Amino acid sequence: MLFVGGLHRSGTSLVARSLASSEHATGLFDTGYMEDEGHYLHDVVPSVREYGGPGRFAFDPRSHLTEADADDPLRVRTRLELAWRPYWADPAAGTRVEKSPQNLIQARFLQAAFPDAAFVMVIRHPAAVALATRKWTGIGPPGARRLLPKRSLRSLLEHWVVAHDLLRDDLPHLKTAAVVRFEDLVGPASPIDGIRRSLGLGEANRGPLLPASLDPRYAMQWRRWLESPIGARASEGWLGELQPCFERWGYTLDGEF
Repeated sequence: MLFVGGLHRSGTSLVARSLASSEHATGLFDTGYMEDEGHYLHDVVPSVREYGGPGRFAFDPRSHLTEADADDPLRVRTRLELAWRPYWADPAAGTRVEKSPQNLIQARFLQAAFPDAAFVMVIRHPAAVALATRKWTGIGPPGARRLLPKRSLRSLLEHWVVAHDLLRDDLPHLKTAAVVRFEDLVGPASPIDGIRRSLGLGEANRGPLLPASLDPRYAMQWRRWLESPIGARASEGWLGELQPCFERWGYTLDGEF
């Protein structure tokens, strides 16, 4: 098993599809659920919706699972394999790629069930993740049931910190894991090829699935927000307090990304 994790809007779908397109790999296909995410197909643990959904799930302490939560690892593995079995595009492939956002903070639990599993965690600039996720929130006409509760930029950025702090603490417990920055996927030196080689996935069966360039819209939106009165006040207050957390992953919030 190869599990891909990362916050919503971080590029996990692109990475999972690219890896699943490899010569000796496969992915979940035609599940009927968004992005063919595996967590929708089983009830071994609650789906991300039960933990608050995009931009909130890592705030719920129950969403962080470790080997201590796998009371019967063989039973967990069996139930997951049965749930996913009908949806593998190529059941004979040597490596099976499953992608769900909550894998970011549930890898130790999954490793208990699949001791030989590998993990690829995708991270993206926190401002881009926050702005992209906010597009999903507050959707719907007045008086109608919204698809997602409204999220503030502050809440979304704090969620980014909480989720990645949990990941940082979990990484030393994982036997085979790679952290990939979305920004590094652009260009000819993509780390995905190195991951393919290290895991023996073979060559990609299809053409490039990764972005040729970064979308500049989020950087522009972020700079405009920083220049606004509310953004300027945030930079002097709570945003400045979060900055060291972002720097641990190589990100700054000065508007350049």
